[in-house]
Amino acid sequence: MRLLDAIWFRLCETAQRALQEERGDSMVNWIVLAVGLAVAAAAIVAVLRPALETAAQKIVSIIGG
Repeated sequence: MRLLDAIWFRLCETAQRALQEERGDSMVNWIVLAVGLAVAAAAIVAVLRPALETAAQKIVSIIGG
């Protein structure tokens, strides 16, 4: 019976470690995703900056009268 207990506890420890590592890996994936989206948004804003500034000036002039 001791051998089966040892195998069972070893299996439980391995499963617990796998679950904890999965959570850590998913956190890293979310961070990589967030940084990637921020870089992509910054690149889009950099490319469209002149158009955005012109549009913003037009909106301000329309609102301001």
